[in-house]
Amino acid sequence: MLKTITDLSDGNGTADGDLPSAEPSRPPTAPETISVSLRGFDTEEQACAFGNLLAMYVRKLSRQIDLSTLDGMTVAFDYAQALLDLDRGYATSHKLTPSGRLAYGVAMTPAVMRDGKVKSHIIFHASVLLPLEDPQHDLFKRALHTLAHECAHVEVTERFNAAFPGVILQSKAANAHDHYRWEIIKACWDEYAVTWICAPFGEESTIAYEETFIRALTETRPHANELIKAYRLHDNVQQITAEVYGAYGDLMKFTAYHLGNMAGLGLFIDDLPQTKAALDGHWFAPYFARMKTLCEDLTADYGKWSDRSKFEALGDLADEIVVDGGLIISDFTPDGGFYVHVPLTPETTPGIS
Repeated sequence: MLKTITDLSDGNGTADGDLPSAEPSRPPTAPETISVSLRGFDTEEQACAFGNLLAMYVRKLSRQIDLSTLDGMTVAFDYAQALLDLDRGYATSHKLTPSGRLAYGVAMTPAVMRDGKVKSHIIFHASVLLPLEDPQHDLFKRALHTLAHECAHVEVTERFNAAFPGVILQSKAANAHDHYRWEIIKACWDEYAVTWICAPFGEESTIAYEETFIRALTETRPHANELIKAYRLHDNVQQITAEVYGAYGDLMKFTAYHLGNMAGLGLFIDDLPQTKAALDGHWFAPYFARMKTLCEDLTADYGKWSDRSKFEALGDLADEIVVDGGLIISDFTPDGGFYVHVPLTPETTPGIS
C-alpha cells in the first residue's frame, strides 16, 4: 500500500469547465491536509501523481460541497479488501462489503470516529477514478460525477450529525424493527440528498439512475415473494423480516437516487417517459409520489431540522410498503419484542403459480 499526504492549493490542470461555478469568495472547505491512501498501483510515482491530482479535484469541489469533516480517501484496486481494512475508529462486528444485487458498488463513504468526532472516509475502486488523469477520456465526466457523489456524502452525513449529535455510530436501535426502519430511512435520505447535490457535476446520470430504478421496480415484488415462499419452508422469522425489509428498502433507495437526481436537475415525471410508463398502474406508483413529497420536505429544512419526525415519516412509509408486500409487524412488547405475521397469499405460497 502506498500513501501520500497532500497539502494543495487550487493549482492548475483541472477541467474547470466540468465543475459548476462557485462564488469567487467561497474558500475551500476541505481540511488543509488531505490524506489519500493508494493501493495496488504499479509504481509509487504513479500513485503519488494520482493522489495529488485527486486531492486537487477534491479541494476544488470543496468550494461547493462542505468537506470540513473529510477524514481521508482510499483508492484501491482491491476495493472489497479496502472496505474490510478500513479503521472505523470504534468497535463493530459489521463488515463493509460492496453492494451487488441490483447495482454493483464501486465507491462508499462510511462514517468513522476520530478523536471522538464523527467524520467520513471515502473509498473508491481505483478503476472508476483513473479517467480523471485525462480530461479528454470518454469516462472523465463519469469519474468526476462519482467523485462529487461521494464528496456529497461527507456533507450530508455532517448535516445530520450536526442536527442530531450522538446518533451516528453512537446510538443503538430500540429493537430489530427500529433498526430495519433506520437503515432504510438513512439510505433513502442520504442518496436523495447526495444525488440532489451532485447532479450538476460531471456526467448527467439520469439514464443510469432511471434504468436502475426501473429494474428495481420490476424485480422487487417477485424477489420478495420468493423470499416469503422460502420462509414457508425454513420458518425463520428473524431472517424473513430482515430479507423483506431489505428488499423493499433497496427499492426505496433506488427510488431516492432517481428522485434526488431529478430534483437536482429540475426534472419532472413528464420529462421521463420511461419512468412514467413504468409507474403507470404499478402498485408502487402512489409510494413513489409520497416519497417525492417526503424527501422534498426534508430538503426544504436541509440541516435545520428541529426533530426527527420528517425522517421517521420515511420509516412509516417503509412499513406500509412492507405490509403491502405481505409482512405485518405488530403488538410490540415492553422488552422491544414484536409479532410478525406473514399472511398466506397465492403469490407467496410455494407450489402456486
